[in-house]
Amino acid sequence: MMKWIGRWVSLLALLPVLSVAQTPASTAPVPNVIESLNVDQNGAQLVMKLTMKAPLDAVPTAFATANPPRIAIDFPGASNGLGQSSRKINMGVFRSVNLAQVEDRTRLVVNLDQRMSHEIRVEGNLMYLTLTMPTGETAAQQSTQFSETKATARKTSVRDIVFRRGKDGEARLLVELSDADAGIDIRQQGETLVVDLNKVTIPDSLRQKLDVVDFGTPVTSVTTTQLGANGRILLSPKGLWEHSAYQTDSQFVVEVRQVVEDPNKLIQGTRGGYKGERLSLNFQNVDVRRLLQVIGEFTGMNIVVSDTVAGTITLILKDVPWDQALDIILQQKGLDMRKNGNVISIAPREELATREKLELEAKQQIGDIELL
Repeated sequence: MMKWIGRWVSLLALLPVLSVAQTPASTAPVPNVIESLNVDQNGAQLVMKLTMKAPLDAVPTAFATANPPRIAIDFPGASNGLGQSSRKINMGVFRSVNLAQVEDRTRLVVNLDQRMSHEIRVEGNLMYLTLTMPTGETAAQQSTQFSETKATARKTSVRDIVFRRGKDGEARLLVELSDADAGIDIRQQGETLVVDLNKVTIPDSLRQKLDVVDFGTPVTSVTTTQLGANGRILLSPKGLWEHSAYQTDSQFVVEVRQVVEDPNKLIQGTRGGYKGERLSLNFQNVDVRRLLQVIGEFTGMNIVVSDTVAGTITLILKDVPWDQALDIILQQKGLDMRKNGNVISIAPREELATREKLELEAKQQIGDIELL
């Protein structure tokens, strides 16, 4: 199981600004209200139940940090009707919650004593946050849920499955789905990595076992099958390995990397060269500019985004270094960046290339004038 490494990050510092573009506070009435909050213990799980005045349209966006262990959940178009901005819980590792109103949204921050795996689900006007302590064999076998299977008239299917070798020798499995809301679970079972696609149909042409030894990655085979209403993909790696997975819009990506064991290291693993603090993100159709700002606030970096950057993205990450998260966003949206100190400038690749070409030409012209 992946170990959490982090640093002290104050989520409360993220409260004031969540979008790059400054917008005036909304004067329109807030249509929803957080009416009550209760926490109960159910065996090894802690369950927080939030009651809203009106049903929620979708699972709220959320992100988590490792140190301190916190989970932040955003409720757009909702106000705090609890009559208090903080509440002590003191139940197991659940310490307290903080709530803050920012323009037309409310952010709820769950403060924990230690990291807990979490799951969010919505039932009408009720939202449940389930916290589970991963321990022992359960931790090694636990399933990571990327998104819940939502009730919809659409039938989700797999459009394509592609296996590639990454630039650093890692195995990359790309699963193209017909619907970004497909439910996906991933877990390690013995020496096999299991990806379950809940209520997803895999076409007959994609149901096969692929021998991928010749790619020279840690994965030797990929087996795709249909089990009733669910699809399943089995990856068979060899040696010492680690994996990461993420979803952007309708594409789900699994990466498996070889780990070179170092007897002098207490924790084995490379993460493919990414060294940033790890975070978890769950954003559905979020504005790209807002997502970049969240990463900027998390890292303390100043992120300057070009006015030409627009659009939305669905991004679901679990325990991923922040620099990898930023790299994923840039790749998916055709963007690039330039770093100068603690300032990161982000723009479309063509725009940055054109800007640098003009700057180079200007410098050459200045040099020619100085020679006259």
